Amino acid sequence: MTGISLNPPEDLADLAKTNGQTASYLVMDVLRDYIEHEKTLTAQIELAVKEADQDKFATDDQVSAMRARRWSRNAGRVA
Repeated sequence: MTGISLNPPEDLADLAKTNGQTASYLVMDVLRDYIEHEKTLTAQIELAVKEADQDKFATDDQVSAMRARRWSRNAGRVA
């Protein structure tokens, strides 16, 4: 494993200390989460491309239903 050197911002160091962790541990935890997220996203994209190559697309009604669910779930939220 290759080592890297970081100068974490003060608020990160403060957060780590508050949680009884080192800044290094917190950075590694965040990186692990990011890597897992990217792996999952890549797998989902690969599956979507495979399905698209097989002409598997959502119907207009399915897309409309999905949008309606999403919009109703986010109703009233402020961005």
